[in-house]
Amino acid sequence: MSDRFTAVDEDLVREVTRIVVSEVAPQEMVLFGMNSRAYFRDPAGTLKAAAGDGGGSRESMLGAGGAEVVVLLTPFALAMVQGALSSFIGAFAANLADRSGTAVRTWLGGLFGRGDGEADAETDGALTPDQVEWLREEAYRTLLRAELRETQARLLADALAGAARVRR
Repeated sequence: MSDRFTAVDEDLVREVTRIVVSEVAPQEMVLFGMNSRAYFRDPAGTLKAAAGDGGGSRESMLGAGGAEVVVLLTPFALAMVQGALSSFIGAFAANLADRSGTAVRTWLGGLFGRGDGEADAETDGALTPDQVEWLREEAYRTLLRAELRETQARLLADALAGAARVRR
C-alpha cells in the first residue's frame, strides 16, 4: 500500500467500514474486529490473501460446498474506505488552506456520525451530491486496484456513498 493510505485515523476507517460491511455483508460482522486488526497489521498481505493471489483465483479465499464460493469483503472494504477517505481528505484539505488536516478529519468524522458534540457543531452539513459521487468513484477505483470483482466493487462503493449521504 502507498503512504497516502496512512493519512486517515484507523479508528475512523474502522467505524466507517463497519457501517459499510453491516449493510453489504452483515454475516462478516462477527469477525470484523479480527479482520480489521489483520488488515492494519499487513494491508497488502491481507488483500493478497483475500484476492486469492498465490492460491488460485481471487474468489478462492473461502470456499463452501461444491460451486459456492464466499469472498470475504471486509479487507476490501477497509482498503476502500481508507483509500477513498485519504483521497477525499487530501482533495478537501487542499481547498481549505485556513483549516488544518486535523480539522478536516474531525469534520469528516462528524459527517459519518463519529465525534463529540463539539465536532458535530463544527460540521456544516452533509456532502454535496458531487462530493458523494467523487467519493464513490474513488472508492470504486480503489477496489478495482485491489482486484475485487467489478460487481462487488460497485456494491461496496455504493454502500460507502449511501453512508456518506445518511448522517447517523
